[in-house]
Amino acid sequence: MKFKDILKGNFLHEKFLHEKLGDIFELFEDIIIVLLTVLLFILSINALYDIVLALFSEKYSFIELIPKFLYVFILTELFRLTIVYLTERRVDTSLIIKTTLIAILREIIIKAPHLKFYDYIGISILLAVLGSMYYIPKYIFVSEKDFRLKKNQKRIKTKGVKKIEAQVRQK
Repeated sequence: MKFKDILKGNFLHEKFLHEKLGDIFELFEDIIIVLLTVLLFILSINALYDIVLALFSEKYSFIELIPKFLYVFILTELFRLTIVYLTERRVDTSLIIKTTLIAILREIIIKAPHLKFYDYIGISILLAVLGSMYYIPKYIFVSEKDFRLKKNQKRIKTKGVKKIEAQVRQK
């Protein structure tokens, strides 16, 4: 739609309106994602600073530092997730699941002495579901042309292919 059409009053045309609104919303979405990325970077620097201070102080034991290290890993995965979203415009579900698994394991490490038997059963079910959500799309729903066994990467040649290869070698 040209500027003349806008002056004539055709700016309310459905296609024009949808395109402009879509562009505006994508701009706001990009601004929000960039702000989240900057905040994650600041949180990561703050967490690393906290770990360095804790390493040189004597009031923290090694066991108390493990959750802080896992927190940095969670922030790193979230940072990577926002970068993947900005570059590819898609949400990487496997990365979200990995981040969730790390967060759950962090909570288990922190709260393990206080958990009851039923908590462990619930966490086990949750980890089984998340693990299946991570592996099923990668290995079960693979198309046949993309699927290859890791051990046998050599392809089996048929007789017709061997004849063609022999003819090509003779020329």
